[in-house]
Amino acid sequence: MNLWSRHLWHVAFGEQPPVALPRVHDTVRVGLALGLSAIDALVADGTCVGPLRYCLAHQKLLVPVEADTVHRWRAAHSDCVPGAKTWRCVSDGYRSCSGLWMTRPETVPVATTPADALHDALSRTRDRMRTPTPQRWELCCA
Repeated sequence: MNLWSRHLWHVAFGEQPPVALPRVHDTVRVGLALGLSAIDALVADGTCVGPLRYCLAHQKLLVPVEADTVHRWRAAHSDCVPGAKTWRCVSDGYRSCSGLWMTRPETVPVATTPADALHDALSRTRDRMRTPTPQRWELCCA
């Protein structure tokens, strides 16, 4: 599993987020590859990003967003669940979730990531991942 990012992060181990989350919020669940690429794009654009939870067991990224996002969420390869209910990244109970929290080293911590900005970043990143890059063939003469 690759947790590579172009930006600095603080890592915290434990079940509780290092930043106090709003009592009412929603959570976007997305795969690590797509999710971390989208989060990196948000940070590069200057968008404030809240805490993130990596589920090491399921290779998912859980992103707290503002409340009332569940009913309007329509991003591909991700879903949005009421965050006050659970921090589980999958609905089955066969394998427990275990992970770590990541936060940006900002002077004023942000409690949630903006849902609209995350939705746009996921869509742009997914499109970029789906577009094949042209291959260059080299001729080798021996």
